[in-house]
Amino acid sequence: MSNSIFSRWSPHQRPLSDYRLSFRNSKTSPESTELSVQTQSQQPERSVETTNLETTERSLNPSTLQAWLQVIVNFLVMMNSFGLIQSFGIFQLPYEISLKSAPSTVAWIGSVHIFFVYFLGTFSGWALDHGWYKRLLVLGSIFQIVGLIAAGYSDSFVKAFFFHGVFQGIGHGLMFCPAVTMTAVFFEGSRSKMTALGIAGCGASFGGIIFPLIARYTIITKGISFTMWIMCCVVSFTSILIVLLARTGPSRKYSAASDDSRTSKKRIVDWHAFKEPTYALYVIAMFFVFVGLWIPFFYIREFSADALHVSKSESFIMLIILNAAGIPGRIVPALFADLLIGTLNMYIITLLLTSAILLFWPLVSTEVGMFGWTAAYGFGAAGVSSLLQAGLTSINDEPTKTGQKIGMAFTVVGFASLVGGPIGGELIRIGEETRVAGPEAYVWMIVFTGVIMFAGAVTLCVARLKRTGYRFLIKV
Repeated sequence: MSNSIFSRWSPHQRPLSDYRLSFRNSKTSPESTELSVQTQSQQPERSVETTNLETTERSLNPSTLQAWLQVIVNFLVMMNSFGLIQSFGIFQLPYEISLKSAPSTVAWIGSVHIFFVYFLGTFSGWALDHGWYKRLLVLGSIFQIVGLIAAGYSDSFVKAFFFHGVFQGIGHGLMFCPAVTMTAVFFEGSRSKMTALGIAGCGASFGGIIFPLIARYTIITKGISFTMWIMCCVVSFTSILIVLLARTGPSRKYSAASDDSRTSKKRIVDWHAFKEPTYALYVIAMFFVFVGLWIPFFYIREFSADALHVSKSESFIMLIILNAAGIPGRIVPALFADLLIGTLNMYIITLLLTSAILLFWPLVSTEVGMFGWTAAYGFGAAGVSSLLQAGLTSINDEPTKTGQKIGMAFTVVGFASLVGGPIGGELIRIGEETRVAGPEAYVWMIVFTGVIMFAGAVTLCVARLKRTGYRFLIKV
């Protein structure tokens, strides 16, 4: 009797609880008991997968208010993190004076800051996949606020390096990858995904305008400690908004139904991901790109003063122009990617254009030309940095590993960002030893930056070919 019941039963015909009840109330043979145990062990796995998929499809609506609130969260996180990173030039001279350190020594504070933001991506991405999103945001905010306050009162290079570079870097690293990933999750499968990520990325450019403006009116008259306090008030207010508005995306509710998924989630680093040719080539391309990306941010003011004899006040304005140009630089490529050609295609085009802009740098010989070049590079560099995470989500076919894969890629990018600045400085020193002072002294640094960016673009082209083959006219 029971065997006939099992032969006719389907997991979609009746709830598992009802089936268990009828089984307990029936008299069965040992053979039927064994069969029922197997059926019960199989049923939850299919039910979990089906339920989670249906729940995700119903909940993942990018037109909802909740989805766009996550764009605001990401915007504020980018403002607090990369807004400060891209404004590091405002701290360079005050730190040199107050800490009595050489410019190259002070530059390590900014390099380490960038490194930790990306390096912690592996841990924060893994923690995000385990449902710790809010905890990461709270802990990261605490690190950043404490780091800002303590950095303002640092009276030695070691303290400034620790609180401004390491402490704030850890805080930003805990928040950056999860916020970006969650925005991508809420807009997964939507034509608005790239636009949403582009708008959120504008937070970095917005912060790169706000923080220099604060410093311009406070750091000379009130000192670096008061400036840090004002910035800390801004960061504290935005951090409260971040924690209150943040929500966990539907795909974070996936259950690891399979043994492979459960095993993967136990590992912070999924080494099998690097066996995927497209992902591995993408990560290699990003290493090349980010070795060169930050070099102009570090040395653009120095080049302007030494090579073109631009005044300090005007070189300060260049920093604002560099960041302001990043606002359209993040939105325009995102719109083209969403509406016309796709993320990978747009990323390759952006990298090629940015490489060309870098290679045209030695041709700049006037102050007006430098302002124009600064705006052009700010536009391109913003597109390069904002398309990084969107490109990763576009080549990822495993939603439950999105945070993990983005985090691993960010860690590689962190090492690239760490070595890029010092390499640029060393190439400038070599140029000064082998060439006369002026623009010629920066030729080796400029050529290296442009060539390595171009190498990243070529590698990304190969990654696209691995994914799509020789189909050049498809949107990907």
